[in-house]
Amino acid sequence: MCRNFIIMILTALFFLVHSNSFAGSFKAIPVKLFVDDKSKTAVLRVINEGDDKVTIQLDAKSWRQDDAGKDIYEDTGDIIFFPKIANIEKGEERIIRIGYKGKQEIREKTYRLFMQELPVTKPGEMALKFAVTMSIPIFVNPAKEVITDWTAEAAGFSEESLRVKVANKGNAHIIINKIKAIGLDETGKEVFSRDTTGWYALAGITKIFSVAIPQEECLKVKTLVVRTEVEKNSRSFTLNVDREMCTQRPGPKKTR
Repeated sequence: MCRNFIIMILTALFFLVHSNSFAGSFKAIPVKLFVDDKSKTAVLRVINEGDDKVTIQLDAKSWRQDDAGKDIYEDTGDIIFFPKIANIEKGEERIIRIGYKGKQEIREKTYRLFMQELPVTKPGEMALKFAVTMSIPIFVNPAKEVITDWTAEAAGFSEESLRVKVANKGNAHIIINKIKAIGLDETGKEVFSRDTTGWYALAGITKIFSVAIPQEECLKVKTLVVRTEVEKNSRSFTLNVDREMCTQRPGPKKTR
């Protein structure tokens, strides 16, 4: 059985290495779309940069985040688009026209247009294909002026990880580019610098991000300077560090 499994793996690798029929590479311009009450339409350019024709299937979903900041996608009829399936030859581009049927609200509305590459093969062709999926955010501007208001603070430290809570108190999304934690010793000298990449925080949402800090590094510092970078500005806070903080572990989960 083990021998047969190895043969199957080697066969798959053979076709993977010797096939020129990988799923094509495509990109979309722009990388995010905005619509408002006056202009309820947008145009997306999809360009085939691969070596073969690609077939792309499109679908639109509403996009929200729950109380934990997790992304949730649901079916929607607010976004219309054409075409729903696009065939794009090598080196060519296709225009996707997008429309919004809803109304503006006080808070920004958010959607995503998903583009799924269909792994089409030629007749008689045997090859491994990897379908590419891409999603483009669509933002419907709020009826009132966009308000950017956010905070960042410590949300706990355990399992060799600093948790940072970023709260978006505005009426439109923000993009957390990076969260960096700098460890300083008693003299104020930098001992280490650790960071993590961020993500979108939609209007009114709080998200928790984790920055990994190994125990051996944590025990060497007395202070953490934590800087959160949101687009073109940043905010910092400091956190005093003690041995208990570096070595603590989360308690057992409660059962009902």
